[in-house]
Amino acid sequence: MTRARTRLVALVGPVSGDRHAVHTTDHPLDPDKMLPVADVVLLVEDDASAMLFRYTAHGEFGGDTLHSTVDEAKDQASDEYEDALMEWEEVPADIGDAHLFAIRYAHDRLNDRGEWNGA
Repeated sequence: MTRARTRLVALVGPVSGDRHAVHTTDHPLDPDKMLPVADVVLLVEDDASAMLFRYTAHGEFGGDTLHSTVDEAKDQASDEYEDALMEWEEVPADIGDAHLFAIRYAHDRLNDRGEWNGA
């Protein structure tokens, strides 16, 4: 019997203070290639690991990180976004593409990038 895969999504509200998440398209870190600040994070677990994906409400990719466990991925998101990280919600089981779901989830709940709609 296969174990159900964990798929969670959480919105990122306005981030105050310094940016903790530093994701770029190349290494070493190049400020000109900084990826956008995420509006939503998607956590997807498989049998061996958990991936944390970051997206804007407009579908821009904001980076990803590999983690050993779901808890480790959640801790990473908490470290990056602190109080701006909203509650984790399960991606509905009938959703095939969790990435598209996460982007639409954020788009439907946020007015403009970084502005919380309060929904």
